[in-house]
Amino acid sequence: MMAKCTIEKVRSFFLDKENKPCPLTEMLVKSGYQQVSGGYIDRARKENIVVDYRKNSPSQYWHLMSYCEANNPSKMFPRSIVCGELLFWMAEVSESVSKAELNQLLDNIINSPLYIKGDRPYYDRKKWNELIHKLCFDSIKYSCLR
Repeated sequence: MMAKCTIEKVRSFFLDKENKPCPLTEMLVKSGYQQVSGGYIDRARKENIVVDYRKNSPSQYWHLMSYCEANNPSKMFPRSIVCGELLFWMAEVSESVSKAELNQLLDNIINSPLYIKGDRPYYDRKKWNELIHKLCFDSIKYSCLR
C-alpha cells in the first residue's frame, strides 16, 4: 500500500525550498499568469503582502506554506488543488517534472493569451490549470513521498 501524501508531508518537503531558483515559474507569473482575486490573492491582501504579478508576488512558497498552515496537517494533500502557478512552482522546485516539459508548457501558455488589458495578458486559466494539474500533480505527490 502506498504511503499517504498528507499536507504535513508536503509542507515538510517544501519547507527548505523558499530560496530555490524557479526561473520558469517566475517567467510564468511575470507573464501575467496569476490569479486576479480569491484564494491566496485575497489572503495576501488581508496580510498586507504585495500582490503584483510583475514582481512574482506573493511568492508561490508563501502561497503553499500559508495553505498548509491553514489546513489540518494530517489530511491528504487534495487533488482538488487547481492553482496552476502553485502546482507549476511545486513541480519546478521539486524537480518532479522535467525542465523540458515545463518549458514546453510555459511556452504554450504565455504564447496564447485570451486577451490583453493594459499591459497585462489574461489566459484561459481553466484550460491551463487543468493541463498543469494533469502534468504535475501526481509527480509532485510522489516526490513528497520519497
